[in-house]
Amino acid sequence: MLQTDNTISKGYPLRVAFFVFLFCHLLFAQQDYKGQVMDTETGLPIPYVNIGILEQGIGTVSDEEGKFHLYITPGTQDPNAEVLFSALGYKTLTIPITEIPLVYNEYPKFKMDPTVVALDEVVVSNKGERFITDFVGFKNFGERTFGYWKDNVALGGELATCILAPSGIRRLDRFNFEVLKNESDSLLLRVNVYEDDGPGSKPKTNLNKSGKNVFVTIKKTDKIVWVDLKPFNIYVNGDFIISLELLGVYGDQRLELVLAAASEFNRSGSYRKYASQDKWERVADQSMAYYVETSLMVTEKRAERYDRKVKRRKLKAQTISGFAILKGRMVEGVEVTNNRTQETVITDENGRYSIPADKNDILQFRKKGYKVMALKVSDKPTANVIMKPEEAP
Repeated sequence: MLQTDNTISKGYPLRVAFFVFLFCHLLFAQQDYKGQVMDTETGLPIPYVNIGILEQGIGTVSDEEGKFHLYITPGTQDPNAEVLFSALGYKTLTIPITEIPLVYNEYPKFKMDPTVVALDEVVVSNKGERFITDFVGFKNFGERTFGYWKDNVALGGELATCILAPSGIRRLDRFNFEVLKNESDSLLLRVNVYEDDGPGSKPKTNLNKSGKNVFVTIKKTDKIVWVDLKPFNIYVNGDFIISLELLGVYGDQRLELVLAAASEFNRSGSYRKYASQDKWERVADQSMAYYVETSLMVTEKRAERYDRKVKRRKLKAQTISGFAILKGRMVEGVEVTNNRTQETVITDENGRYSIPADKNDILQFRKKGYKVMALKVSDKPTANVIMKPEEAP
């Protein structure tokens, strides 16, 4: 849902915001189709399997023990409806709903067959190609723009954004997003990467061929989150879609996860899914502030030009240095980003940073448990920033 408003609950004023509401269905008078998903070969439970009736908004995710509860109101589904089970590294399982037993205190077993993980073809070239660092995606630069999940989102619900990227083979190395608010003690999310090959350029084919899930746990104090994608060897060519999927909510607090978004227009936009196995819906022309560090394969000639450009930029740029300080104490591990160049450094054990920046550039300082601070670069070669705890007024 796309809305424009001037306020949001608990002190989140904004100019433009899009709200992603993922509601689960009421459980009143519903039948509990439950079970446990098992590996056919090993006999072990399969955690975090997507389970649901395709494109009906009825879905869930198995827990760490492979157990699940799928609530369905009698008479609301086609008797020929099928329940779909899907998981990375396993063949998709489809079972007619009439064949799923309804039991009271047991978990019927559902077995899934593992698939052989095939390595992507390696393209060998004699052109002397190599990888260079290239950032793609969107960032929030202090705009009050955000997307959020609120109330009891159905497990398997996703919030996705299309990342615009020039054509070329690139490996995804790190994924970054910003948490503005999290009411839960912790949340378990899964990062998914898709091809935009669905109807209307919506997400469809999962590009993570490793057979391994990309998990990330969000604690209440987390603000800036970086996810290491290198172990999964995810390669893309051109535009791709990246999403965050809800797998678990922990603690007594209700779900309210607010993520930073970008005000920049995106021709492909953002998408959301209400529940596991549900249909994708386009929610906005704006993008979530999903930012990805990648390694782009280029010719040696282009790589050399890139190296020279980086070297010239570093020589030409004014270098700003200083300290991140809190009550006279130097703060280690603060992420310092130049909004213009996107270059990022981290303060050392003495709270010191040094980063290339020109006059009037804006530096942002981020660390878990602290407010995001901004500093405008002047003619002076040094600049200190006073950090403020998140709970401070």
